[in-house]
Amino acid sequence: MNRLIVVSNRLPFALDSTGEDLWTVTPAAGGLVTAIEPVLRERAGTWIGWPGIAGKIPSEPLAQAICNVDYEVVPVALSEAERDEFYHGYSNEVIWPLFHDLQDFCLFEPTFWHTYKAVNERYAEVIARHCRPNDFVWVHDYHLMHVAQALRERALPATLAFFLHIPFPPYDIFAKLPQQQRLLRALLPIRSARFPDKARPPQLFAMRPAHHVQREDRSST
Repeated sequence: MNRLIVVSNRLPFALDSTGEDLWTVTPAAGGLVTAIEPVLRERAGTWIGWPGIAGKIPSEPLAQAICNVDYEVVPVALSEAERDEFYHGYSNEVIWPLFHDLQDFCLFEPTFWHTYKAVNERYAEVIARHCRPNDFVWVHDYHLMHVAQALRERALPATLAFFLHIPFPPYDIFAKLPQQQRLLRALLPIRSARFPDKARPPQLFAMRPAHHVQREDRSST
């Protein structure tokens, strides 16, 4: 049986500091953890993601958080600036509102994209270090749309899959994204992807219904 490597913005738990040398571990809520964690427990796979704290990841609290987990947990570290520009910035101030056709809420700050791409590259490096031939790498959601391109450039000997947990917009909305072509090349399994004006890209992955536009708590994804 091929190993399953799940990759998401967040791990299935979050670390939080409540004072000097005092830490809490909060299990993540949401459908991703509910659906995927039992599969990883059965298959003894790997979960790669961010533990929810900016800066250096404390080794002892992390070890305590995963001591009873039946699969491998690999944390990805983010600095405070990366958290602000990758997570709060490009992911939640550009991609999330644009894909829900809330264009007035978008903040197209150029530095957000550069940090988003750099963090996606870091995820790809971590995946490559922990991946074996014929693994099944399953990347989740809009925070990590550039990861596949970074992995292709590394010639990763594994099967890649991506699941978007929000609607993919019509192309006339997606075209307002300054980095539209770069993300299309990342999402599509070809080196170059161009679509005529007002054309809708193919259905690339399973999606939520397009009417789901209520702004939601995105801390667990």
